[in-house]
Amino acid sequence: MKKIGLTGVMGAGKSSVIQILKEMQIPVFDCDAINRTLLEKGNKGYQALVERYGNRILKADGEIDKKAMSDLMFEIGEKQQIEQILHPLIKKKLEKQMDACSSSIAVAEVPLLFEIGWQTAFDETWVVACKEELLLQRLKAGRGVDEKEALRRLSAQLPQKEKIALCDVVLYNDADKEALRNSVLQQLAKVGEGKDESRR
Repeated sequence: MKKIGLTGVMGAGKSSVIQILKEMQIPVFDCDAINRTLLEKGNKGYQALVERYGNRILKADGEIDKKAMSDLMFEIGEKQQIEQILHPLIKKKLEKQMDACSSSIAVAEVPLLFEIGWQTAFDETWVVACKEELLLQRLKAGRGVDEKEALRRLSAQLPQKEKIALCDVVLYNDADKEALRNSVLQQLAKVGEGKDESRR
């Protein structure tokens, strides 16, 4: 199996690429979804966080309090502590899920792929990219934020040009979805997929 790590800054179009991959019946695994599962009551991530932080991160019903967790992330040193707890669990679960699928290619959506140093876990890394003015337009239109907030969100991630320099494959999403789809199909063909378009 060829394992591909898919990344890109907010607004670049990862969701569009994922939709195209799923249309081609390529399995796509979502690290954010795995994280949400780990934080459910009784799961490993939940247990590890409660062991460290106790009731301060819990609601009255015993579920994780997302606001308390968000506040905690801004305390000095705690963001790193939380990531050290959750990231190995997410990675282990992701690898297990990818190894269990029968496809000859599997894709993992990892927004912070390079920031957390996971690039070596994949055979190839792909980044979705577009012009910065388009990023801002999409963030403002799709997420309802102003330009200042859009820039703040983008500044919290590794700059797009650095992701491009680090990745094996760049999928430019500056045109329409059909152009993006053709780019994805070209890359899939190179790894032995996409030859049979009847699977769409």
